[in-house]
Amino acid sequence: MEKEMAVKTTKANKENRFVKEQPLRHPLAVVTLNGNHLKINKQSYQIVVNKQEALSIEVLRQKYDPYLDQYDFLVGDVSSEHLRLKGFYKNNVQATIDRREQTIADYLMEYCNPGAGYFILKLLSPVHHYRSTNSKKQSQSQYRRRKKVKIRSTLQHNFIIKKRKSSN
Repeated sequence: MEKEMAVKTTKANKENRFVKEQPLRHPLAVVTLNGNHLKINKQSYQIVVNKQEALSIEVLRQKYDPYLDQYDFLVGDVSSEHLRLKGFYKNNVQATIDRREQTIADYLMEYCNPGAGYFILKLLSPVHHYRSTNSKKQSQSQYRRRKKVKIRSTLQHNFIIKKRKSSN
């Protein structure tokens, strides 16, 4: 009876494509750990938080996508032995509110399993140069400072507008 169950489960696993290891869609990242600093490809990161030793170099090598290079902070959370990576920008960057540094705590509370391990990496170099939100406000205020010029019409009309007599 147990052998029949084992045979059925192995057949089900062969048919289930989600049990198989998925192919990589990007090249493996080069990850080196040096104390509290981490180097992924050519990006240097500082480990800010590593709750429950969630940072695994080998898993990070497989999951890291070059698309994540654009972010200033990387948050990785481990749930059911799967690593999920999400990027965040600095607060002064012109980005949506859910992608800013100030919402990392909210992300961990709302989207991560309670008690699950996570880590936060802060980008050290290369530093990204973004157009900050303050520069947009300054450029808008420059447009407001311009004086409004009234255009006087030099043409004068030669006709007279008369009121109609009301027919009561």
